[in-house]
Amino acid sequence: MDRKEFLQKSILSLGMGSFLFSQNPFISLRAEDEEKEPESISLPSKVKSVIFIEMMGGMSHVDTLDPKPNSAFSKVNASISGLSVLEPFSLTAKQLHSIGIIRSTWSEEGDHGFAQMLLGTGYRMTEAMGFPDIPHFGSVIAYAKKAKVKSSYFPSYVTIGGRGGKNGNSGFLGINYSGYHVGNVDEPIQHLNPSYGKFSEERILRRKDLVSFMNEEFSKSFPTKEAMHWKKMLTASEEFRNSKDIDSFRISLEDEKTRARYGTTWQGKAMLLARRLAKQEVPFIHISIGGWDTHTGNKAQITKIMKETDMGIAALLEDLNQTGLIKQTLFVLTSEFGRTPDVGSRDGRDHHPKIWSTLIGGGPFQKGFVWGETDELGAKATKPNEAVHVRDLVATIYKAAGVDPDGELINSFGRPFLLTTKKAKPIEGLF
Repeated sequence: MDRKEFLQKSILSLGMGSFLFSQNPFISLRAEDEEKEPESISLPSKVKSVIFIEMMGGMSHVDTLDPKPNSAFSKVNASISGLSVLEPFSLTAKQLHSIGIIRSTWSEEGDHGFAQMLLGTGYRMTEAMGFPDIPHFGSVIAYAKKAKVKSSYFPSYVTIGGRGGKNGNSGFLGINYSGYHVGNVDEPIQHLNPSYGKFSEERILRRKDLVSFMNEEFSKSFPTKEAMHWKKMLTASEEFRNSKDIDSFRISLEDEKTRARYGTTWQGKAMLLARRLAKQEVPFIHISIGGWDTHTGNKAQITKIMKETDMGIAALLEDLNQTGLIKQTLFVLTSEFGRTPDVGSRDGRDHHPKIWSTLIGGGPFQKGFVWGETDELGAKATKPNEAVHVRDLVATIYKAAGVDPDGELINSFGRPFLLTTKKAKPIEGLF
């Protein structure tokens, strides 16, 4: 087609897209509401970043962080006095003195989807009825820290690895706070230049001017929030492409010795990338490591995952502690539920939401703490007053990160939305 026909059909397509988005609030590209003040849900905090590592699929606590007679691995001593974990975390064990462990995380949700919803939002699926556009709590933290982000265009929420559940979903907060996804840790920033053919800065500028012209012409006839948002996206993408901070995504800039400490696996590289982004003060960095749904082949699968992961976690904790970043960075490692204490003839463990372990620390948290304990098999908590429901875990992360767990936002339907349910309580004993 010729240029005239291309422009006519492109503008028509933009108009139809805007109409469809405006008619369906569930897929609306909600423009950022400039009237909202993020500080209204903010608390005083020195924390600039949260590194959230999600072991997706249900990590077996009795084979990783909570040794029992029925564990599949041998115990190793941790750097917290009197604490032991299991062989898969043998390198991480040496760095646990800089953070702490919760051995009494629990919930009622034994289904992956329901449990991941709870972990990602602090709300059970039944509690979220009527709120189909709940954001992941990482998006809420990114939103609350908006005024403190160095560059308005720079990602405030980065996802690495899998994107199941609510991961990266900003809900009613809009796409400014959705997860910027890194699919390839070796090349996390792609499509900055045309994929083929010769190009120059002049050619890229002409392309940008063409899109700007189309946006401007369309906005004259349809001055919608969505149209304004597309204009902002163009500006943001151009600024991001030219940002001096973009190098924080490039782990290749690290020296060879540092890269070797983290390991050559994608998990190790993801941990190194997380450290670089935390140094850049990106508010929320989300690493998802799958493969934990070990109904069969439990020991072999855990061995494989942690052989590729343990080195990176240990190096990350060591660097956060030695550089002092731990003072302004929260570190969290958890799963959507644990695994049954019993191993059947198929060498597998089933879903067990009644108890599991969480690593957490940094920022205002104490160092080297152990919170909660389990019975002789690892089936349930033995100190009910130290049992930590997932909604309490989310509330605790909020408070430590400088977000009011009792804060309120207005969703895209004009309804008030509490960041956590009234049942949720931060764990005050950790601060």
